[in-house]
Amino acid sequence: MQEEAGVVIIGGGIAGVQAASLLSALPVKLIMDEPYLPYYRMRIGELLAGKEPDSLYIHPEPWYAEKGISLVRGHAISVDASKHEVHLEDGSSIPYSKLVIATGSSARRLSLPGGRKKSYVLRTASDAVLLRDDLSTAHSAAIIGGGLLGLEAASAIASLFSIPVSVVESASYILPRQLDRDSAQLLQEKLSEQGVSIVTEGAAESADDSSLTLKDGRQLDADVLLFSIGVNPAVEIAASSGIVFNRGIIIDRRLRTSAEDVYAIGDAAELDGHTFGLAMHAREMGTAVAKEILGNGSDYVPSESAAMLKVAGADVSSFGVIEGEARVEEKDGARISLFISGGVVRGAVVIGGRSAAASAKAMIGRSI
Repeated sequence: MQEEAGVVIIGGGIAGVQAASLLSALPVKLIMDEPYLPYYRMRIGELLAGKEPDSLYIHPEPWYAEKGISLVRGHAISVDASKHEVHLEDGSSIPYSKLVIATGSSARRLSLPGGRKKSYVLRTASDAVLLRDDLSTAHSAAIIGGGLLGLEAASAIASLFSIPVSVVESASYILPRQLDRDSAQLLQEKLSEQGVSIVTEGAAESADDSSLTLKDGRQLDADVLLFSIGVNPAVEIAASSGIVFNRGIIIDRRLRTSAEDVYAIGDAAELDGHTFGLAMHAREMGTAVAKEILGNGSDYVPSESAAMLKVAGADVSSFGVIEGEARVEEKDGARISLFISGGVVRGAVVIGGRSAAASAKAMIGRSI
């Protein structure tokens, strides 16, 4: 008897699970290539504190059965669009009527000379567990990349393992895409109090098993070396299947790829030259593709990006465009920077409470 062809979703991240949850009236198969149930990837730093991966699960295992979602363990390697089949690494195939590619992204690494045997990224739960084990005996750590994840990791490592942590950032201050220079300096001071040293305008030259050498000659202690230099959309399945891709898998406003009945969402997708890396967009796209498959879709318009994180114990929120005239005020224990252009608030940075962040976000687009 031929297997029933329903909706197949490749990838168990937020985008894939969101789509599956809204398509449960149809036969749905969710293909996952990790040893765990789908989990909140942005929370994997909690595993460094000793939590186990099951504490991060989006839903418990019975939920999937209740929703009629079949979980398939395996690694999808190609798509035969003419036969409407997904081929797995173990040689098996899964038929589909509609296919959603939600393969996410992979962490970048640098290839450094110097003979270092081991380095880490922090992209999956398995990465976090391995990193935690090595940190338990380390005396120092260095992180290449001063972005959101790099700083969150630095703060967590310094606090949890009581070891000095160096963060190497290529820009002249941390989080240049999310923060203004003054807000970044305030955050850097908070990190310094935790034992995190920030090295700006730095570039890695080489690494051995105990240190990292920068191109300007500075040497940093690094029993553990972590790369946090961004991600690459996971386009391998498109490349092996004749589906058009650039940096990400090219989609139109209905989330359709170049292959009939094949969609792409989340970090793996590219729309109008832009790729996505935020959970908010993953959820939006998961919802949008489900509506499209169910026949009541509309053009997908991404929400304006917003970054909200906690670093060195401080809530940091960033909205809109961080450029133009800066107006700074202190309110209810929070530091609020509004960025004004043409008499209109275009962006905001808030260091402090979430209520202040909500108020600042509501100001975006207002005349002032």
